[in-house]
Amino acid sequence: MASNDAPTLTIGVLALQGAFEEHQRAIESISPSKINTVQIRTPDQLSQIDGIVLPGGESTAMGLIGDATTGLWEALRQFVQVGDKPTWGTCAGMILLSERCVGTSAVITEGQSLIGGVDILVCRNYFGSQISSFEMSTPAPPTPPCTNLEGMVDESEDADASFPGVFIRAPAILTASPDVEVLGKVVAAPCRAAAVVLRELERNIEA
Repeated sequence: MASNDAPTLTIGVLALQGAFEEHQRAIESISPSKINTVQIRTPDQLSQIDGIVLPGGESTAMGLIGDATTGLWEALRQFVQVGDKPTWGTCAGMILLSERCVGTSAVITEGQSLIGGVDILVCRNYFGSQISSFEMSTPAPPTPPCTNLEGMVDESEDADASFPGVFIRAPAILTASPDVEVLGKVVAAPCRAAAVVLRELERNIEA
């Protein structure tokens, strides 16, 4: 007989590179008795999970490893774009989920490898290099009352409170289609390298 304490949700965390262990700890801390996480490295593991998180890290490295892992990228595209299970991308994970990406990389010659699924245009390293990292208050995402895993209505979040934004070689979403719900915005100028990329993009659009 199954135990009442058995996890009710299994969340996959893409574990090719980056902060996947930190994401696992954060997810499991929400409700250790109700949520289990598993590191995703092969296509067959996707059938075992109820949702997936693509963590922060190096989108370049993740793309190269994903392309080299037989069947993984195509299986992820099917999971994200065709399936009905939730997907969350953090920083580099957001880049992978974008439909279009601009930005320079010394090791990318044919463009960033993407999974897609979210109709946004992303600029890699928009805010600069590692030494340009910073924190700033950002708008808190909307938090309507919701039912937590214990079946209780949770209204503890303050919708007017600021949200701590941490920008570490962070990407920026430049455009989003009308189908994408934007939860918050910040106004910030691009770093010098990103500005060069964006000027080139504008010239190509105008040509």
